Amino acid sequence: MERKLLIGFALAAFGALILPIGDAIAKHLGSLDYSAFQIAWGRWMAHVIILTPFMVLRRGRRIWIPERAGLHTLRGLVMVAATVAYFFSLRFIPLANAAAILFCAPLLVTALSGLVLGERVGPRRWFAVILGLLGMLLIVRPGLGAASWGSVLALVATFAFSCYFLLTRKLAGRTPAVVTLWFMAVVGTAASTPLAIMAWRTPDLSAWLMMFGIGAVMALGHLFIIRALDHIEASALAPLTYLEIVTATAIGYVWFGDFPDALTWAGCAVVIGAGLFVFTRERAAARRVRVTAPIA
Repeated sequence: MERKLLIGFALAAFGALILPIGDAIAKHLGSLDYSAFQIAWGRWMAHVIILTPFMVLRRGRRIWIPERAGLHTLRGLVMVAATVAYFFSLRFIPLANAAAILFCAPLLVTALSGLVLGERVGPRRWFAVILGLLGMLLIVRPGLGAASWGSVLALVATFAFSCYFLLTRKLAGRTPAVVTLWFMAVVGTAASTPLAIMAWRTPDLSAWLMMFGIGAVMALGHLFIIRALDHIEASALAPLTYLEIVTATAIGYVWFGDFPDALTWAGCAVVIGAGLFVFTRERAAARRVRVTAPIA
């Protein structure tokens, strides 16, 4: 059992650590004046190319369209919006700053779950949400010269990711994870194609390879996380997502010469601390529900 847990944590940690590599490639392509629409299209197209053979091998002739396809389509469209906004934000702010703002997504999910899904959110979790959002202000710093279009776009991406997580929670357990991932990539490709055409710039070979690389890294990262679910509970994965800040900071410093200042680190610490508190409270609440549930 201990070995199984270690394998699960290792797979999830590796998946979280490599995901910012795709963001770094997107940031580099943006610096070469490729539109975020085109970069997002390349990311989703590569995702489809990579996952389709996997679907053929794993699914065979079984159905590829998930249950409640309408909600899955909406979730894919929300993810496209989040991806485009996030890639646009990377043109203006460092990787670590964008990642730190994105860490507010679980806090927004907690806040929105009470309003949208009717879930009960206690005063302690509301306090953590408010504290985390105040920590985000240390990163964005409106009115102090650090706020920019990049921060605004990262906030838009964060809200969109929160909506994506809410839809994921609503659809949980209905469809195999690989089908969900593949279908989202198909929706992403279809939705981003007209946007990419409007902003099209014919890529050279290196740009094609980089766009494919974004899709490969994202697909690999998510597949590692999906494989981790064979070994550990989904709730145990939440804290590991914060490992992304490690890779984002390292790549941002080495590749782009960016390093977060003291206020950004302080804000990041507050956001992560609030997120971990919300995670522990939700996990404890889930355990209480399981314990008090009647035996069928």
